[in-house]
Amino acid sequence: MAGEGDIDLSALKSQLTQTDVTWKLEMEKSQSQVDALQAKLLEVKASIQGSEEDTKKELDALWHRVRTATTLMTYLKAKARVVAVPDLAHSSCGIIELDGVGLVDKNGIPLSSWTRDVDFSSFDDADDELWIRLSSKHGQLDEQDGSDMSELLRSVHLVTDVMESLVKRIIMAESETAIEKGKVTVGEEEIKRKTLLIENMSIKLEEMERFALSTNLILTEMRQRVEDLVEETSRQRQRAAENEQELCCVKTDFESLKSYVSSLISVRDTILSSEKQFQTIERLFERLVAKTTQLESEKTQKEAEVQKLMEENVRLAALLDKKEAQLLAMNEQCKTSCKRLKDVEIYVPIVFGTIAFWLGKKATETQSHRWSVYVRGATNEDLSGVIKKVVFQLHPSFNNPVRVVESPPFELSECGWGEFEIAISLLFHDDVGEKKLDLYHHLKLYAENEPGPQSTKKPIVVETYNEIVFPDPPEDFFSRIQNHPAVVVPRLPATFKLPPAPIEDLHALKRGDTKNHPLSQWFINFSEADELLKLTAARQRPFDIL
Repeated sequence: MAGEGDIDLSALKSQLTQTDVTWKLEMEKSQSQVDALQAKLLEVKASIQGSEEDTKKELDALWHRVRTATTLMTYLKAKARVVAVPDLAHSSCGIIELDGVGLVDKNGIPLSSWTRDVDFSSFDDADDELWIRLSSKHGQLDEQDGSDMSELLRSVHLVTDVMESLVKRIIMAESETAIEKGKVTVGEEEIKRKTLLIENMSIKLEEMERFALSTNLILTEMRQRVEDLVEETSRQRQRAAENEQELCCVKTDFESLKSYVSSLISVRDTILSSEKQFQTIERLFERLVAKTTQLESEKTQKEAEVQKLMEENVRLAALLDKKEAQLLAMNEQCKTSCKRLKDVEIYVPIVFGTIAFWLGKKATETQSHRWSVYVRGATNEDLSGVIKKVVFQLHPSFNNPVRVVESPPFELSECGWGEFEIAISLLFHDDVGEKKLDLYHHLKLYAENEPGPQSTKKPIVVETYNEIVFPDPPEDFFSRIQNHPAVVVPRLPATFKLPPAPIEDLHALKRGDTKNHPLSQWFINFSEADELLKLTAARQRPFDIL
């Protein structure tokens, strides 16, 4: 807008220059007329043949015409000097400022009604009256002199009116320039305010990123410590198993030694008759007793070590359980760190079902129908704002029976010959704060109450209406989907302060809906009455999001 003001000022300057040139041309024309009059005066003086009285009258008339032309030229110069000064130009052109109206011209026309164009046709012959007054004072002039004087007066008035029009255009240009400067100033202040707001949001975003980074580092460190504790516990358990095996071996050796001592005692009883043998047996027995005592002490020591290892194992297991509980608590704390809206419920109406087409002559024994299973919005709106992906569990006879669809429309098409139950799992976005929802739908390929052969043009459609209820939703989730056409949200009180909703990509929402789906002509239109009946039946039993 400032550029347009500069262009108007340039145009005004060029017009002023053109007016100045025109004025100079008029001055030269008037000067030429004065020269012509003076030459005529000289001719008159040279060709005086009449009486002195006639000559004097003619000389007076010529002198009067010269003075009149000189007066008009002086008036035009004074008018140009006055118009060159802004304040004097206003008063000279009759421009005044009225309360509540603003600037008005001598005719009472306000500034807003002034025009930029100069209408030369409105300049009348007002100079005739002035010429009549001049002629009444100095006698009657001839027709040629009258026409010359009228042309001179008309030129003076024309230049004067043009200068007044140019003054008006300059005033209009100055007013428009002041308005545009005000708008530019307001725009600059708004830009500064937006820039400051963006800088503050950037600082907050950096703080949140640093906090998230520190939280991730702490969680990583805790996971590493838990893994180290689990590994140490495994090693301790392995050592305890090795000690138990060694203890079993010691017990086996002790039992064998004990049996051996018993056999020696029996032998001792049988050879009591021989003293030498008896002494030898006693020494052997003493050695065996010493060995048995040593083995018993070693056994006691091993049992103490095993007991100590078992106690250490129990302590490490308790420490591991404690760390796992802390980790679970931290995870729960992370999950509950996002604020939730209490006593608020969000409803997402959905429809899931199947459409099956008989292949007719193309049907085979293993592929008689082509069918599609899908999850769509009740009003065919895009569900990707709430549902992240859908998992379809088909019959085990299919290749890769678990199919995952991660973008809308959430549907799957296959060919087959048998009916079976399809498990449908809905997985939500992270900010929803809820686990998956499992649904079940029975695939129908044949109509039950329709006699006659099947038609390849009319499919078998089976759909189920349902509502997903999110109680106490997180604030971020509520703010993100509060204007989503597929979601029913309650009106919150004015006291609730939610973060600003992100700008939705309308092209993406239209790309994910099913309004122009090839099968939309077969979709069942669930009326409001049917929906109310089903809602009443559904709310009579608890509906949990798994």
